[in-house]
Amino acid sequence: MSRGDRARADILDAAEQLIAEAGVRVPLRDIAIAAGQRNNSAVNYHFGTRHELIRAVVERRLGPMERERAEMLAALDDDARRDVEALLWILVKPLTSVDSDYYARFLQAAAPYLPTDLDGTQGTVWPQVLGLLARAIPTADPAAQRRRIGAVATAMFALLAEWERKTHTAAAPSDFPEEIVTMLGAMLTAPVRAPGEIVESSAPG
Repeated sequence: MSRGDRARADILDAAEQLIAEAGVRVPLRDIAIAAGQRNNSAVNYHFGTRHELIRAVVERRLGPMERERAEMLAALDDDARRDVEALLWILVKPLTSVDSDYYARFLQAAAPYLPTDLDGTQGTVWPQVLGLLARAIPTADPAAQRRRIGAVATAMFALLAEWERKTHTAAAPSDFPEEIVTMLGAMLTAPVRAPGEIVESSAPG
């Protein structure tokens, strides 16, 4: 590995950890210092902008996860491709086995910079799975589908971040990723209310 490649890798490691711990607005100079760079502008030199740095962190992790997702999707028959939890597991499982102690929390912190809808997602398998999941949303309105998909992705990042935090304290149940899939499935398929529709409460009072 060349000196420049080593510097880029160190910056990506530092960015992933510091964004996970301190939030997406962590100063770029702090990332450079944590990466062992003498020049406070090293991040700008290697990546240009904060947005490009975040994208580089994601792209480094994306390849292995997309290969795993492709294998999982190819293994599903036609019936399984209509199973919401089987499809959600394709999104969740690779994120539970990524070689990082900070990536789920990084994704949660960096979510405003990341595409989560049907049109703007990266990779090849992720948008395919989202397209299949959209069929399970009880509405044909594309705008409502996009809102629900975006909300489910945001919830997934948050739940996986919480799971990642708890794994450091041994407080995470071993089956929590499966529970995350169940919760996301319920969220995805919940009834879509029409604008202005009043939901009657069954609570006493």
